[in-house]
Amino acid sequence: MSPVLEIRNLSVALPRGGAGLVKVLEDFSLAIAPGEMLGLVGESGSGKTIAALSIMRLLPPGAALSGEIRLGGQNLAQASEAEMRRVRGKRIGMVFQNPLAALNPSRSVAAQIAEAWRVHEGGSARAARARALDLLGEVGIPNPAARLDDYPHQFSGGMRQRVMIAMALACAPQLLIADEPSTGLDPLVAAQIMALITRLRRERDMAVLFVTHDLSVVRDHADSIHVLYAGRSAEWGGARDFFAQPRHPYSEALLGAVPRLGVARLRTIPGALPEPEARPPGCRFAPRCAYVRPDCTATDPPPLRAGGTHAACLYPLSAAPPAEPAPDLPAGERRYLPLLQARALGVRYPGHAAPALQGVSLELGRGECLGIVGASGSGKSTLGRAILQMQPHTGQVTLNGQDVTALRGAALRGWRRRLQVVFQDPRESMNPRMRVGEIIAEPLVLQGQTARAANAARVAELLNNVGLSAEMASRFPATLSGGQAQRVAIARALAAQPELIVLDEPTSALDVSTQAMLLNLLKALGRRLGLSYILISHDFAVVSYMADRIAVLREGQVVETGPVARLISAPRDAYTAALVGAARR
Repeated sequence: MSPVLEIRNLSVALPRGGAGLVKVLEDFSLAIAPGEMLGLVGESGSGKTIAALSIMRLLPPGAALSGEIRLGGQNLAQASEAEMRRVRGKRIGMVFQNPLAALNPSRSVAAQIAEAWRVHEGGSARAARARALDLLGEVGIPNPAARLDDYPHQFSGGMRQRVMIAMALACAPQLLIADEPSTGLDPLVAAQIMALITRLRRERDMAVLFVTHDLSVVRDHADSIHVLYAGRSAEWGGARDFFAQPRHPYSEALLGAVPRLGVARLRTIPGALPEPEARPPGCRFAPRCAYVRPDCTATDPPPLRAGGTHAACLYPLSAAPPAEPAPDLPAGERRYLPLLQARALGVRYPGHAAPALQGVSLELGRGECLGIVGASGSGKSTLGRAILQMQPHTGQVTLNGQDVTALRGAALRGWRRRLQVVFQDPRESMNPRMRVGEIIAEPLVLQGQTARAANAARVAELLNNVGLSAEMASRFPATLSGGQAQRVAIARALAAQPELIVLDEPTSALDVSTQAMLLNLLKALGRRLGLSYILISHDFAVVSYMADRIAVLREGQVVETGPVARLISAPRDAYTAALVGAARR
């Protein structure tokens, strides 16, 4: 059977300031057959998105591309822009990570789905609308006829992603490129999206290139896998063989960084991905590899078939890594001195019939981590903002027995120093015109500490605490990686010497290795500094790794709370059981 997509020796170079053109992807090759899903994985910066954009010929101006990208019999690498316009949307569909950013907020979903079909098929407006209705029904939008004229903001995150899939499928493409389509969705909605893509590609015999950092999704849905590291292929082959016995040390390290129920400590990969301008000779993973030998740093590793996959490694792993033993989880709750109590919290947003929070009561002890889990829209972030007094609410919040809901002015500002927050996207909470050192020192200045030398010393200490060098203080947020930016956000939160930090989805947009590093860092800081955490997340596995207790939120109400071990082994609520089941997959 001829492949739908075949890439041969693809290399891409991008302009990088004074360095000129720098190769970011080298000698990349893969093939995807009709009906096959291939998972393209690797850390942020490994080249995954560049590979996907190369197929669509959507690279930045000045990029240089060599090699072949064959879709059927056509080499897209040599196609003109006019020819590519006939390919995009018709023969290749694409689903992006953030559907709200990809959809036009001023146009109805019917108009946006119909647009590609009319451009390529030339049908009438009535026929295009009928096509949009069929597609909305096919992707599982309830009562599609009533939703045709709705706008993107009227849909939930999962429903918006279904709309994006409908747009991508409008012209029955041969190839679907899905770039992180389930990232940021809660596990149950993500499972629905992946099941939908799997069903559609089998029904349509459509090839799927699935770009992701979530290895668990690849394990459950992909037929084959391709691992990229620093612009080069590390391992590729059948997904079942890969997960049964990874052959490249990088693959083993990635799998060890994935949070799983019952894992005592996540493995982290030392060092960082090399910048394209400073990639080492020989095996690019050698500086971070646990199995490195002298010749690894001098010789480019050829692809070797070992077992069921190909690994670009001089010394591929010959046996499956030993399974990490499950820890002895505590049978009951540990005892903590009380710190924070929330009593009967309620929030109702104007124009909404149902309350966002209704009668939520929680307790948190000193040095304890309380996990808040639930689907998107369950009220998790609203609860965090209410506890932080950033959201008007009914009910009562006390810290060390003090009722903080009655505080105003200077008294409230003083209390807020004892509670800090780390948001999902750290860059959105940073002033892009301020340097990292100024951002971290801001809480110190607000507390009246204006001595520059003392603040600089404290900033250097805080950077060291989160594993960053003091040199970072002079940089701007735009120059930081996602993991570095989140560490800076943690350092800023620590500057105020808080008793409690609210972590609102702090790792959901990070690749697995960066996520593992941050989770281990937060656990270590919590133990060393005696911090309490409220960890808000839709990922039950992440929460179970960090938390002592978990509260499950659904439709603004707590449906179950208890110690991690009990919720994993014997959930009492059906929704909790569904979240645990999704985390086990």
